[in-house]
Amino acid sequence: MKHQPTAPRELTDVFVRGFKNSFGKRVEIRDTKITGLVLRVTPKDKKTFTLHTRLITAEKVQITLGSYPTTSLKDARAFAMNHLAEIQRGHDPRQQARSAKAAAEALSLTFNALLDEIEPIFAVTKSTWRAGSRFGRTKSEARSAIENVFQSLLGKPVGKLCLPDLSKAVRDYKPKRPRKGKTSANGSAARALTYLRPVFDWAAHRGRFAKEGAGRDPKLHLPDLAQIHDPSIDDPTLEGKRERVLSQDELIRVMPLLVYPAPAGLRPELEPCKDYGPVAFRFILLTLSRREEVTEARRKDFDLQSGTWTKEVKTRRKPGSHGPAERRIVTVPLSASAIELLLSLPSFVQGQPEDLVFPSSGGGLLCNWDRTQEALNRLSATSGWHRHDLRRTAATILKQLRVKPAVIDTLLCHLNPYNREQVSSAAPAYLVDEKILHDAVDQERDAVNLLADALAKICKRYPTSDLSKSAATSSSLSLKRGPSPWASFG
Repeated sequence: MKHQPTAPRELTDVFVRGFKNSFGKRVEIRDTKITGLVLRVTPKDKKTFTLHTRLITAEKVQITLGSYPTTSLKDARAFAMNHLAEIQRGHDPRQQARSAKAAAEALSLTFNALLDEIEPIFAVTKSTWRAGSRFGRTKSEARSAIENVFQSLLGKPVGKLCLPDLSKAVRDYKPKRPRKGKTSANGSAARALTYLRPVFDWAAHRGRFAKEGAGRDPKLHLPDLAQIHDPSIDDPTLEGKRERVLSQDELIRVMPLLVYPAPAGLRPELEPCKDYGPVAFRFILLTLSRREEVTEARRKDFDLQSGTWTKEVKTRRKPGSHGPAERRIVTVPLSASAIELLLSLPSFVQGQPEDLVFPSSGGGLLCNWDRTQEALNRLSATSGWHRHDLRRTAATILKQLRVKPAVIDTLLCHLNPYNREQVSSAAPAYLVDEKILHDAVDQERDAVNLLADALAKICKRYPTSDLSKSAATSSSLSLKRGPSPWASFG
């Protein structure tokens, strides 16, 4: 808005109180007593004191001191003199005002409200901050982890959060549903700390958020969570990078249990014909799939004529990329054994296109994987392995069968299966996963059939016992193939 300048004069209480603006524009009246002090008056006679001056860098600044009569002329002059003194010392009063505002906001902004702020921002580039990004979650993985560990602090103003309180929450966190023989939850606490640290760095303009415009506005003064000890480091029950694979002897004991109907007595609370858990484990092993891919598999995703499975797989975003991440759609070949397995399931043979192939006993998404895992461990007398280790075991078997790493990586549905092939990063854009020649060698299909052959030979070597006669009989449903090329078998 343009303003109407008037001649400078020494401002007085009587003048300020009685001045009326008759110019139809905003009026600015400079005070001759304090250099830079200006009285602004709008056409509606709203009066505001401002300071017009320059920083030591010669940058022009205008600082609002307050509205009259809430801020008196005496107070306005005192504020102006204080700001001028700060400028002489090389400070920027505007930054001090922002810091004061941030400090006041931090005393009213709760921990939970800060999470509400950051969730939609981080969700754009981080799948862990997107609701439903993992099977069975209504909240984002990161939000759930943070709320579990820091539950007692969520209603507290972030300005009152201190390192001892945050560290105590991490140190004292106990599992809500402790596993047998497990009394600590250091892995969960460490994961929550990992998710929360960039939130605090964003709000405090630390690390990669230190550049102008990268962090929260206004900046908050929050503790640096890098100074909190990670409890998982000293926990001997936690492992870092998993390299667990099942040995041949373990597979001999486990595989006859991975059947449908489930072995009698595996889970007494479930009828064997309603328990698709064990056979889902077998399908993971035969197809090198992730748990969530098998859980969400539907009848319409499979084309038995071409022997393929089309599925969504997770993808890892490149650092610095923007926009919502999308899951990739891939089509993978199925071995004859995997197809026979599908044809043995009532859910597949009798199901509608949208029906789940591996449903729960109630017809929904298969859950309680841990209970199935514990039951399998008990009956097979094995331990220390996880369902994801089946995927790693299958990949390791293919490596032992001398299948090319790029072929194995393709079956694992990793983003760039050519990163070991000494080709450029542009290779995936040109080597499209599309079958053009009908009579070309299908290396991926050959690989899954080699895998099925090797697993079939394992089952044939299983010594049938009273415990697993029915399981051993059922296990032959999808494993009747020719001699295995797995050379390690005698």
